[in-house]
Amino acid sequence: MTESNPATHRVPVARQSYQAPVAQTYATLLQTLRYSAGFDVVGNDDAARTVSFHLPNGGGTYEARVVESGEQSAVIIDAPLGANDSSGACSRLYRELAEQMAAQSTVVPSDVIAKRRFWRWITADNNGPRSKWAIAAVVVACLGAIYGVSSFDEWSPNWSGALMFIILMFTICGVAFAVTGRRGHVSGRNLVLIALAIACVATVLLLCASIVVQISHG
Repeated sequence: MTESNPATHRVPVARQSYQAPVAQTYATLLQTLRYSAGFDVVGNDDAARTVSFHLPNGGGTYEARVVESGEQSAVIIDAPLGANDSSGACSRLYRELAEQMAAQSTVVPSDVIAKRRFWRWITADNNGPRSKWAIAAVVVACLGAIYGVSSFDEWSPNWSGALMFIILMFTICGVAFAVTGRRGHVSGRNLVLIALAIACVATVLLLCASIVVQISHG
């Protein structure tokens, strides 16, 4: 058993039932919280089957407890008094817990599980305000694509301009990726992924345009 922080006044905010024994649900809950990028485990009590954790955006210490529910089990999430709306975080925890329990009930290769966790980390987002970096990444990537298309009409290749624009696009995308995600304070990871896709297309256009112009007018 790992001791958690001193108890605070909490109120139940969510409940979800699972078709699994209490012991299995508790073990899976503890594993899910420990390895999820969206939650920080503070401590756990094996006897009471409770796990204390923090959300990425703060808001005090939450507690998830596993209780018997007939022949099934249920996970109840208690939030600190006065905490902000945590419905999104609760839904995410229940969803990840269900996915983890489903994965354990079937024989799934470890590399497949690792890929699923990787893509879940890549696409994860939060409920914060929209990131200006993410918006800027989409705008700059679109400008790069337009620049790449227009570069086919140039009379001389502009390698330095193309390389500088490529570096600019991926630098802004990298910053936008870093500030978004589950642990970020701003959202927009989906916009960042769109910007990265557009930036890749723009890169191909810029390089192809420079090569074509080099061959045609070199």
